[in-house]
Amino acid sequence: MHDYCAQLQRLIERDDRIYFPGHGPILRDPQPYVKRLLSNRMRREAEILAHLSNTPDSVQNIAASVYQKTDPHIAMAAGRNVAAHLEKLLSESRVVQDGGVWKLT
Repeated sequence: MHDYCAQLQRLIERDDRIYFPGHGPILRDPQPYVKRLLSNRMRREAEILAHLSNTPDSVQNIAASVYQKTDPHIAMAAGRNVAAHLEKLLSESRVVQDGGVWKLT
C-alpha cells in the first residue's frame, strides 16, 4: 500500500493530460481521477486508525468494521486491503501487531 500510494502521488505531480490504461476507457485530464484514488485510500486508512483508536483488533474484525457496506462476497479482498494498510502503517511505526491483534503505537 505504501508503494501504491507513493506512485499515485507521483502521478498527481506529473502534468499528464491523458492516460491510455491497459483496460478501461482513455482518461483525459487524469489528475482528478488519481486524486480520488489516493483520497479513497487515505480515507480508508483514517477509518482503520479510528477503529484501532477504540480497540486493538484483528484484520478480519477491522475489515468487517470499515467495510460494513461492502458486498460480503468480497470480504476476503477487503481483508487483504486492510492488511496492506496495516503493513503500511507498521512500516511507518504507527501500529504494532501482537499475536494477530493490531494496535496503535
